Formats: sequence, structure tokens, C-alpha cells
Amino acid sequence: MIDLHIVSGLYFVTLTNPATRNALNEKIMAGLEAALDAASGDASARAVILRGSQGHFCSGGDFGKFAAMMAEEKTEPDPIANYNRDFGRLLEKMIACDVPLLALVDGAAMGGGVGLAATCDHVIATENAKFAMPETTLGLPPAQIAPFVAMRVGTTTARGLMLSAARLTAREAQAKGLVDEVVSDAEALKTAALNWLNQLGRAEPQSIRATKAILARSRVASLSTTLDYAAEQFAKALRSGTATEGIASFTEKRSPWWRIELSSWPDLPA
Repeated sequence: MIDLHIVSGLYFVTLTNPATRNALNEKIMAGLEAALDAASGDASARAVILRGSQGHFCSGGDFGKFAAMMAEEKTEPDPIANYNRDFGRLLEKMIACDVPLLALVDGAAMGGGVGLAATCDHVIATENAKFAMPETTLGLPPAQIAPFVAMRVGTTTARGLMLSAARLTAREAQAKGLVDEVVSDAEALKTAALNWLNQLGRAEPQSIRATKAILARSRVASLSTTLDYAAEQFAKALRSGTATEGIASFTEKRSPWWRIELSSWPDLPA
């Protein structure tokens, strides 16, 4: 239920369940988790790019699955709670990933789809993208996505969006902080993605990972503990020789060895 292409260390992950507008079923969640694990374990990985197929990003939870689970006899622990929590674990893995995550949103991002985007480092959307967390209108809380949306847009804004189940255009989502860039259409989405990835390609990969690790540590540790960890990462990077190469390349007006640049969009599924 996902398609994975790796080009120059870039992991292009496409959700491929268009019949349900790429709803989050077990295969999609497992595929996403496997792609994240592969990228994190690949020293040459530069970014994970998350997109949907057939003009949809992600319609959120698979309600067919929930309906089937409701028809079964309840046991303890509740299998519905376990299944819901599995999605939260995926979001935890995404926000803790030490490789940059880019979300490309075309079409609908609903419920869990908003949660996926909220965990990414950069979100680019087309003008026709729509964002909503409609759970409360269905008699449900936006359970697993709530903390991650709050991390991205702030608790007050997240509360307003989730309690009202507001439906947002791409521009409105950008104004709220859910989206970083808005472009005209799917072709412009590719151009904007290439620009961001090529900008990212100027940065040394391990320094990117160290930066994300410091930020992840700051969410769970005290300021002092975080700064101790940051100092260790700084010393490790300086002693690795990459800073020497970075300074030398700047002085000599050349690209450092780690620079990558894509001249065109890879051949990926529509």
C-alpha cells in the first residue's frame, strides 16, 4: 500500500490506496514504518518525501476497519484502543525521525492525514488541498493526532481547529501553521519540492541528523540535559572532519563533498 523509490538518498514514499483516498490501514502504516526505519538506518539517506497517489494525500482513519472491529466481541485490552495507539506509535516514530521529512499535500488531508503532515519538518500544499480534523462531528476525539498538531501550531490554535472540526483551504492552513508553502498545482508542487530538497542538499547529512536529535531531546529532557547532549553532538561533528571540509569548501568557493542537487523530478507513480 506504499510505493518506495530511493533517488540520491531521497526516500520518496507514496501512499497507494486511492480507492479509499489513501486511508490509513495496517499495510500503509506498516509500509510507512518500514520506510522510516530504512531511512534512519541508511547513512546516505537525505530526506523522506511523503505524498499521496491519484490526487489524494490521506483521508485519515480506515473506518471500514473500525466498523469490523466494533462488530467483534470486546476483549481486554480493547483491540480498538490498541489499533488506534498503533497509529500514535507511527506518529511518534515520524516526529523522532532523524532524517528530514517533507510532506507534499495535494487533495484531501483529513484527520490522520493532518497528523501525518503535522509530524513533518516541511509541508508544501497545492491550492486545491483541503485540511480538516472532522472527528468531533463523527462523535470521536482526534485521539492520536492531537498532541502532534498542537506541537506544530500551538495548543490554542490546535484546540480551536479540533473542537470546531474546521475545514481549511491550503491558504487557511498555512495561516494557521499547518502548511509552510502553498503552490498552484501538482506540477508546481514538484518544483517547490525540488527547491526545498536542493536547499537541504547543501547541508551535511550527519549535522542535519544531529540537529533533529537535539530538537527531539529538547521535547523530553530538561534544558540543561539537552544542552549537555548538544555539546556532545557539536564536539562529535567538529572532530569528524566535516566542519573542516565545510570551511575549506566555502573558502575555496567549491561545493563540499556532500552536496547533492536534483535537476528534475524523478519518475514516480502519479
